[in-house]
Amino acid sequence: MDLKIVADQNIPCVEEAFGSLGTVTTMHGHRIDRDAVANADVLLVRSVTPVTPKLLGGGSVRFVGSATIGTDHVRQAFLDKEDITFAHAPGSNADSVADYVVAALLVLARRRQVRLSERTVGIVGCGNIGGRLVRRLSALGLEVLRNDPPRAEAEGPPHDFVSLDTVLRRADVLTLHVPLTEEGRHPTRHLIGDEELRRLSEGTWLLNTSRGSVIDGAALRGATEEGHLGGLVLDVWPDEPTPAPALVEAADLATPHIAGYAYDGKVRGTRMLYEALCQHLNVEPAWDPEAVLAPDDPDDLRCVPPDPRLPAPDALHRLARQAYDVAADDARFRAALEGPVDEHAAAFRHLRATYPRRREFQTHTVPRHAIGEPLRPAVADGLTMQLTDRRR
Repeated sequence: MDLKIVADQNIPCVEEAFGSLGTVTTMHGHRIDRDAVANADVLLVRSVTPVTPKLLGGGSVRFVGSATIGTDHVRQAFLDKEDITFAHAPGSNADSVADYVVAALLVLARRRQVRLSERTVGIVGCGNIGGRLVRRLSALGLEVLRNDPPRAEAEGPPHDFVSLDTVLRRADVLTLHVPLTEEGRHPTRHLIGDEELRRLSEGTWLLNTSRGSVIDGAALRGATEEGHLGGLVLDVWPDEPTPAPALVEAADLATPHIAGYAYDGKVRGTRMLYEALCQHLNVEPAWDPEAVLAPDDPDDLRCVPPDPRLPAPDALHRLARQAYDVAADDARFRAALEGPVDEHAAAFRHLRATYPRRREFQTHTVPRHAIGEPLRPAVADGLTMQLTDRRR
C-alpha cells in the first residue's frame, strides 16, 4: 500500500503512525493549498487548515482527518457530497482542556484570595470537556450548574440541566465548552453577547476555551471596560489569530488557543485518525502509541507534595502548577505580543507551533502518605493525579 498522505507537520507522530500506509509529506498547516494536495489520497489537518471545495474540489483526496475536536473549519456537507470519508478526534484533548480550566481557576482563586468551594460554577456545554469538569469541579467543592440544551432535549426529563438564564443569574463562575455553530435550534455564535454579560452578577469570573466567536467580542470589551467581570480567562479569541490588545490586557490569563495542547491529547488524536483510516482501508492497525506516551523518566511525572501546613487551596495550586503552569503560558503570550501589531498573527501561530511538551494531570503521581486525608479526594478526583503508595 502506497498512499500519498499530506499532513500538518504539527500533528505529533504522524510519520510514525501513517508511514506504514504510504508516503507522508508534512508541511505547515497554513501552507496546505490546492497544489499541495493535487495528487494526494489522504489529507490530515488541524483547525488552521480550512477544508473547503476550493482546497479539494475535483481532486484525488478520498479521506480527510482532522486532529481536532471541533469541525467548524471543515465543510462536511461538501465532503459528503464528494464521497470523501471524514474523521476527527472528539474527546481527544478533553482532559487537557479540563486541566487548563482547573489550573486557571486555582490561579484566580489564589490571586483573589477566595475559596473555590464557596463559588458556584456554570458549565455551558456538558460534552466530553464539560462532563469532565462537572466531576472535577464538584470534587473541588464548587456547586455546579449544568447547561446543555441539546443534551437536555435528547435525554428528556428528568434531568438536572438548567437554562442559560439560570446559569447567568446564579453562577459566579462561567466556563464555556460548546462547539461553534450558526444553524440549528441552538446556534452558539455570540451565545454570550451584551445582554447575557449584563445578566451576570458583578464580579463573575468568565472563562472561554471553546471558540472565540462564542462570545461577542465588542460586548466583551465593553464589559471589561466597565469593570463588570471579576476575572477573565481567554484561550480563544473573537479575532484569532490577532486578538484585540484591549482584551489581552484585560484578561487575567491570556493564552494562544493551547488549552487542549497537552501532549497526551495530541497523540490520542493522532491515534484516532490512524485507526479511522485503517478502518476506511480495511486494514489492521499496527501502530501503538503507548510507548510514545510513557515517561522517559518516572521522576519527570511526579509532583512534590507541598508543605502540609499550607491551606488546602494553596496546596492544590502548588500541585497543579508543578504539572502545568498556566501563568507561564500567559507570560509567554504577552511577551510575544509586545512587537508590532502586524506581527501578532505570526507570533500567535509561532507559539502554537512551538508549544512545549506538557503532560496531562492524570499522568502525574503524588505520594499518598504525604497528602492529608481531607485533601486526597480533591487531588485524586479534582486534579485527577494518581495517589501512589511508593515512598521516596
